[in-house]
Amino acid sequence: MVTVRELTRELIRDQGPITPTRRFEWTVVALCTWLMAGAYLDAWAHRHLARLETFFTPWHGVLYSGIFAILIFLGVRALRNQGRGHRLDQALPAGYNLSLVGAVLFGIGGVIDMFWHLRFGIEVNLAALISPPHLLLMLAGTLIVAGPLRAAWRRPVSEAPWTAVISASLLLSMFTFFNQFDQPLVDTYATATSGAPATVAQLQELGILGIMVQTALLTGVVLYLLGRFTLPFGSITLLVGLNGALLGTLEQNFDLIPVAIIGGLLADLVMLWLKPGPKRVVALRVGAFLGPVGVSALYLLFLELTRGIGWPISLWLGSIAVSGAIGVLLSYLTVHPPLPALDAAG
Repeated sequence: MVTVRELTRELIRDQGPITPTRRFEWTVVALCTWLMAGAYLDAWAHRHLARLETFFTPWHGVLYSGIFAILIFLGVRALRNQGRGHRLDQALPAGYNLSLVGAVLFGIGGVIDMFWHLRFGIEVNLAALISPPHLLLMLAGTLIVAGPLRAAWRRPVSEAPWTAVISASLLLSMFTFFNQFDQPLVDTYATATSGAPATVAQLQELGILGIMVQTALLTGVVLYLLGRFTLPFGSITLLVGLNGALLGTLEQNFDLIPVAIIGGLLADLVMLWLKPGPKRVVALRVGAFLGPVGVSALYLLFLELTRGIGWPISLWLGSIAVSGAIGVLLSYLTVHPPLPALDAAG
């Protein structure tokens, strides 16, 4: 004899995957923002405070409390839905299972990181960014913050919801967190004007590489979004502005944060004008060139007016052109050139 509870579970299973509510998605976005803010706050502390010799710091507290909050929120929701009869793989809305996996993985990585510090000490500078435990935390964090973006990707919508845009912004910020050693908003290498010739040359190389890498990361995320969605006006402003605010605080380059926001606004205006997308390939490629050129040009122009650029004109104009070229090349990964028709013999 089938009980009422068993019948209810069967009916729930027939309903298929759970649809996330707006409250659920915005809660996840808020918790992911908490997590990312904690990560950048911890990075700021390592840069500006006396050498941190212990794992147990207030900055780690903010970071790991954010992880704990995400784990509790998603874990309780999954257990509740499973108790109502949903299968384990459908206990969370589509796209969020990996966020829960990431939260668990982050906790495991945190324990590994603690023992790593006890054994090898507290890493500093570049070693702190690419140590194996921290790379594991990067992977876990990427799985977590991309949840709202994955969820929106699977829904039959053409315009990206703001939860997906913020998720993409946090995803970009996760990438740039581990690239902060060569970020234009963190270290303004273009303003270096003195030192031994070899040192100046190395700083020029770091400055140009920083612009190239940031262009690739930023443009890659934007083009990834455009390959699936149309973006509401202000999306790139939010994406670049949020990322710029996090990066700008690391070395307290607060004057560069408005530059990032204005650069994002210019890119939004270009998108509004061109309306790029997979069906407007020429517009996509033009936008992929103009967007990076505008952002990098604005950045270098601001440095020239406020701090002075130590590069020769050919160097900084060339770096602007290279950033545009990187954008165009990345656009070919978003939309491939059409394949030729093959005859029967081919």
